Amino acid sequence: DNRIFVPLTPQQRLHHDENGGIVTRIVSRWRKTGYLSDSDQKRLQCALQNMRMACNSTWLLDHETDHGHKVDELMTLLDELLEAPDAKAVVFSQWLGTHALIERRLAARRAQGNGQRAWGYVLFSGNVPGDKRGALVERFHDDPDCRLFLSTDAGGVGRNL
Repeated sequence: DNRIFVPLTPQQRLHHDENGGIVTRIVSRWRKTGYLSDSDQKRLQCALQNMRMACNSTWLLDHETDHGHKVDELMTLLDELLEAPDAKAVVFSQWLGTHALIERRLAARRAQGNGQRAWGYVLFSGNVPGDKRGALVERFHDDPDCRLFLSTDAGGVGRNL
């Protein structure tokens, strides 16, 4: 495992800090009262999840903007890794929205050309019907042009790649 720290953009920081304020207020009230209502539990979980999503891109929160460096950093890493003609990569993300951003970058790469070879990929998630999953794994294994296996955590449960 390699940990790569990617700085937040100011826009990401704004989303992150707004939700951090919600977390702080709920936890403070919880500490004072010793009680956490069902609605506060849900708000707490939602705010924590929003903080995590903001770390990927603002697009996961607003579906309009795409402020964040994480997917671009991933593409740079993949450029290095996939220089080897037989190399392949598995990319996990909890959110399909992150995979949508990756797919956008892959489409842009394909459209630009610039002498760069487009990478084929499969997207594997809990949304893929059970009878279609084997074919995706098989394509990843057998198709030399299919270099990426994009998967949500749910899609990868029990998978032997």
